[in-house]
Amino acid sequence: MKQITRSSYAVTLGEVITVEVVATKVGNFVTFVVDGVQQPPTGTSPSLTFQFNITAPPGNIHFSMVDCFFPNAAPSDARYDVFITGSLGGGRVQASDILKKDLVHRRGFDFHSM
Repeated sequence: MKQITRSSYAVTLGEVITVEVVATKVGNFVTFVVDGVQQPPTGTSPSLTFQFNITAPPGNIHFSMVDCFFPNAAPSDARYDVFITGSLGGGRVQASDILKKDLVHRRGFDFHSM
């Protein structure tokens, strides 16, 4: 996997993508969707983790979305940090931060199969 921008990634057919959402001062109120299908978490501790396989042939794209919720009781500095890792290298990259004060609590990511 290679990060193109904070929301776009070059990936390889068959690669396993791991999306990790680290909650700070808030619970794990997160959903993750790939190509319109909600993904179940593959881990919950110490952070919420999701995985999916790149099945799009070269030249095609997987579209995904992380959606977060902040309860009213969460402090104003509550946040979620999103990290993405590919099984074929490229390291763990910070994809986004989602702050309680943000107007929108979701981030979209696209994975371009090469």
